[in-house]
Amino acid sequence: MLKELKIENLAIIDEIDINLDKGLTVLTGETGAGKSIILDGISLIIGDKANKEMIGKNSDKVSIEAIFDLNVEQLNKISKLGYELEDELIVSREFGSENKVKINNKRFTLSNLKEISSNILDLVGQHDHQYLLNSNYHLYLLDKFLDKESVEIKNKIKEYISKIDELKEEIESIKKDKLEVIEKRNLYEYIIEEIFKYNLEIDEDIELENEYNELFNSGIIIDKLNEVLEILDFSSFKKVKKDLEKLCEYSNKYEELSDRFSNVYEELNDIVDELSSGLTFTNNDPFRLEEVDVRLKVIKKLKLKYGSSIKEILEYGESIKNKLELIETSDETLKEKEEELEYNLKEYKKLSSRLTKLRKDTSKTLKLNVMNELKELNMPSVIFDIEFNELERINPNGNDGVKFLISTNKGEKLKELSKIASGGEISRIMLALKIVFSEVDNISCLIFDEIDTGISGETVIKIAGKLKELSSRVQIICVTHSPQIAAKADSQFLIYKESDKNKTNTKIKKLNKEERIREIARILSGDNITKASLEIAKEMME
Repeated sequence: MLKELKIENLAIIDEIDINLDKGLTVLTGETGAGKSIILDGISLIIGDKANKEMIGKNSDKVSIEAIFDLNVEQLNKISKLGYELEDELIVSREFGSENKVKINNKRFTLSNLKEISSNILDLVGQHDHQYLLNSNYHLYLLDKFLDKESVEIKNKIKEYISKIDELKEEIESIKKDKLEVIEKRNLYEYIIEEIFKYNLEIDEDIELENEYNELFNSGIIIDKLNEVLEILDFSSFKKVKKDLEKLCEYSNKYEELSDRFSNVYEELNDIVDELSSGLTFTNNDPFRLEEVDVRLKVIKKLKLKYGSSIKEILEYGESIKNKLELIETSDETLKEKEEELEYNLKEYKKLSSRLTKLRKDTSKTLKLNVMNELKELNMPSVIFDIEFNELERINPNGNDGVKFLISTNKGEKLKELSKIASGGEISRIMLALKIVFSEVDNISCLIFDEIDTGISGETVIKIAGKLKELSSRVQIICVTHSPQIAAKADSQFLIYKESDKNKTNTKIKKLNKEERIREIARILSGDNITKASLEIAKEMME
């Protein structure tokens, strides 16, 4: 239940703090006093969109705080959504200069707030009447009345739809690829022949470029090798080695130098051998040069067409091969995918049929319960029905389209709710549905915005009685202009305005018994409260 509500700087509300009780609470006051602003505050604290125009004059932000008491069932339900909360829930929201949502002093997103609050409080405003006229909303209402099995079925249906969509995309892709291959078959065969007839090897172009450079510059290489070998006169090195060895016979101080030169001599010997070998094996074959040049030009041409490296060229060729192979394999793959699609569609239809049966079975109870409530709301000849029609397209909610139909008078045909002209009838249907769904929703607080609109006489007395009855199990907060509903309340708040030269401010006051009698008398007779209206108000309170 909603225990406390604080609102600051919302429109013409500077600051209000309301402590609420169980049972039936009514908010009354003159038209334009600010009752709807308080409801705006409640809608904001349960996650509705904010508008900067709501911010009060001379302020830069709106602040709202609500304290809720949660029961065990609500805590369990919210816990299943992934939120661990205590049995007292403190929700605060600010918007304007700063936008933030806090639950028990921790930051949450607006979508988190909506998800949590939808399990605690239900605000029934004028827009809900419009929802009720929309047949798309009727399936949602019916499904709220279903058991856990329906949730499991819906989850499985969503899984099958996801697989069906995936398979449809795959089948379409296979067909498209196959058609493309058939149309481009000659081109693909030419590409494969061009790429693979040269027996390319990865990185062979790098080796060929090195070989080409050597062949192209072979004359220069041979000349330079000869020059170097001529300079490295090995016979002179040999003589130096022998002379140093001879010196060592006469003086041991030359032994180190002799050893060092011996090492140099051996290294030079190896160098000369390798240079001589290079001279011997340097290829200056003009035919090989032409052969390498032709091969490099082929690779360059293929790179321009199919990839920046031989690896990419070969990979592209393999991809084209795979496309051609698709002609051979696609029929079989397509058949497998289509069979899999057919299976998933059958399973979807089976589950949808099970869901339809559950809905139709449940609709019998729902129809009966709603009709009983409507009859008690002074609609004695009412017939309430639920029409099912099969949808052509697959749908996450199954194959059912649902419409609520009603006949409010004897001999009248059933018709859609949108065809009902009377606002009073719509209000009673809405109330009847809320009463019925209160048994399955586990909502602990229901707020009605002028549920008595367009209703008077005996009917409003019936509505007052129903609200009182409902408030024994659910906290009810009701904005009303009805003296009958106000008289049935357990507590009553007066919403009024105070004005000075500079501004108007909405105030709220909890009324005692005498003040309630006077306020009900005002509702009965207007500002000119008479003794008779006071007596009637007193009798209504008893």
